[in-house]
Amino acid sequence: MLAVVGRVQLLSMQNKRKHILIVDDSLDNQTLLKMLLEAKGYNVDCTSNGEEALCLLHSGTKLPDIILLDLRMPVMDGFDFRQLQCEDPSLKHIPVIIMSGDDNTSVTKLKTNSEVLQKPLNISTLMATLERNVFRNSQSEQSIHLGRH
Repeated sequence: MLAVVGRVQLLSMQNKRKHILIVDDSLDNQTLLKMLLEAKGYNVDCTSNGEEALCLLHSGTKLPDIILLDLRMPVMDGFDFRQLQCEDPSLKHIPVIIMSGDDNTSVTKLKTNSEVLQKPLNISTLMATLERNVFRNSQSEQSIHLGRH
């Protein structure tokens, strides 16, 4: 039992350092996801469309470790955001999990290696996908840092 408690505390401590950006025009989705992820130890920022997200990403604040991206939004949708993100050398390394109610054919036109979760979201699937991608990104960052020395 102590090992399980220690593992949960360790994961929470590791997550506390991880930063997630939610890009979704639904304030209800933003609020629910933010509450859930902060309870799991993540730092969370929210924006309502791709344009707001790009402004935040270029503002000089700490870049997120991962982005949760809705596709259908006003002003700038997820398709346009993802295209601009992939073209930007300072942003293209940030992994993205796409959250969509669209069928897979519209999502495949993104031509990226992002994972796609169908809405309505299954919380267990979301958390497993998030952990896998944050962990993978952390390993890549550690490899880059080790390679520089």
